[in-house]
Amino acid sequence: MKHDTPTAVYPALRDALIISLIDILGRDSFTQDLADLLETKFGYQHFHVFLYRKNLAPAVLANCPEPTGYERGLRNYVNYTYVINPAYRAFRTGKEAGVYLISDFIQNDRQSMIDEHNVDVHIEDTEPIGYRTPGWPKNMAEVIVLINLPNGTSLDFSFMTPLGSQQTFECQSSLNRLFPILNSILLRQFDLNPCSFDAENTESDQEDRFHDFGGEALTAREQEIAQMILIGHSSRSISLNLGISLPTVKTHRRNIYRKLQISSQAELFSLFLLHLK
Repeated sequence: MKHDTPTAVYPALRDALIISLIDILGRDSFTQDLADLLETKFGYQHFHVFLYRKNLAPAVLANCPEPTGYERGLRNYVNYTYVINPAYRAFRTGKEAGVYLISDFIQNDRQSMIDEHNVDVHIEDTEPIGYRTPGWPKNMAEVIVLINLPNGTSLDFSFMTPLGSQQTFECQSSLNRLFPILNSILLRQFDLNPCSFDAENTESDQEDRFHDFGGEALTAREQEIAQMILIGHSSRSISLNLGISLPTVKTHRRNIYRKLQISSQAELFSLFLLHLK
């Protein structure tokens, strides 16, 4: 079924969506019902709703379509690679609610990408964050709607569109317009039925493993820089974020590789994933 673009039909659909949202308020099935509305009313074809919690791995609350065509990629994400995903890191650092491209979470000059392909994440310089979870679709932009709930958890609505497409612009534009409505309705739903955002307990999260990676060999600063490399920051981005010179960053990177007995960024990823598993 062909849908009009979200921005082209926004005014009429906004009113229809508000009415539909009021109808589903309070339901136990609210999250999946909301996902169905976003698909039928606005034509978003590929998105996921993740629940982020401080002491557990992410839970998947809804998928569109269901089942997905990349179940392996989804499984790998919620079990392992979420811990270095920029959207999850944004949750961990208290990012305010809003609409973002996943690339908004990192400042990257794209001049210092990962240079090998034979590791447990796929290292691909065409990807917005420089790598791809095994089994995840290639060359997809992700528009993220981040909703912070009063109990310290967050919802991540991840909308996937072809990288560099008009579809990505339209998706981001319509979601920016919809955000005040979505944010308000989700907070109201939490007030009415907080259990509707519950999920089965997932594996304990990998946060401690993320922070203790390299702890026996690296200094605190080197650990910090290694973590930023894993998230997807380039040397220039690390320099800007930490307020240190580019040559200093490069010296730290050389020291990290030497101390961990590796020679490339790809090997750093491989070593980190072995550490998680």
